[in-house]
Amino acid sequence: MSTTPPLGDVRLRLEPLQVAHAVEMVAVLGDPGLYRFTGGEPPTLDGLEERYIRQVTGSGDLGESWHTWVVRLGRNGPAVGFVQATVHPPRRESELAWVVSTQWQGQGIARAAAGLVLTEVVDRGISRVLAHVHPDHVASQRVATALGLVRTDRLVDGEVEWVLEVPTER
Repeated sequence: MSTTPPLGDVRLRLEPLQVAHAVEMVAVLGDPGLYRFTGGEPPTLDGLEERYIRQVTGSGDLGESWHTWVVRLGRNGPAVGFVQATVHPPRRESELAWVVSTQWQGQGIARAAAGLVLTEVVDRGISRVLAHVHPDHVASQRVATALGLVRTDRLVDGEVEWVLEVPTER
């Protein structure tokens, strides 16, 4: 994936991350409860702008590309979260992550948004998708399961690795 395209369906629009999104996203990411499993705390506007500058700039590694989409309800609705794909083209592998504001959780938004990104990376030739989920984060485990990822016994930084092996064309 050389560029990050907008994605969407009738319910959601996924916009490629821009630094300007920080103004809106600081409120989306503002609930301390959002960090129950991941640790950390809500970002400040300055901190989020700095993070977004790094993310938009990219990793600088030719074997890795970063893609982040802000998840928006409908075409012009409010931002409710984000989905990230860290893509490793040489390995045909991608790491997938999702975050939805606590006020919008439980409505299938994470599953739908992450599903759009999963389809995008697979359509671009990725054959292995990973996600790392805290062992007690049942909601994210359900999202991973709904996406077809399978729980492994591998722990990475205290999180369980989930994997989807996509059959390659012959």
